[in-house]
Amino acid sequence: MVNEGAGAGPDGVRFHVGDAVVARVAAQRAREVPGVVALRADLAQALLGLAGSVLGPDRVRPATDGVTATVQGDRAEVALTIVTRLGHNCRDLARAVQQEVAEAVASYTGLDAEVRVTIADVRLD
Repeated sequence: MVNEGAGAGPDGVRFHVGDAVVARVAAQRAREVPGVVALRADLAQALLGLAGSVLGPDRVRPATDGVTATVQGDRAEVALTIVTRLGHNCRDLARAVQQEVAEAVASYTGLDAEVRVTIADVRLD
């Protein structure tokens, strides 16, 4: 689904940014934040993946598992589900991911981003 992005720029160019673009940018940047071990699919993504594996050929998990994004006008709403390792402060990690992802989305797409982070698991290794 392609939604209207930031609209007309100063040079009059209109452009659109798709939800998938924002999700990919967010996923890549979130994985680079120290303390993030992995992104984890939420329940809806897990069920879609299960349905895809039953109804279609086996496939590699998408790069955006653990991230959902919705673009509306000049704003993006991003939700990430992450896994960390024991020893990282969850609150500080969530704030770092929010800040880094919002900056990456704004830099790459020109959209303001509201970022929600859920820490789903803490690895003990």
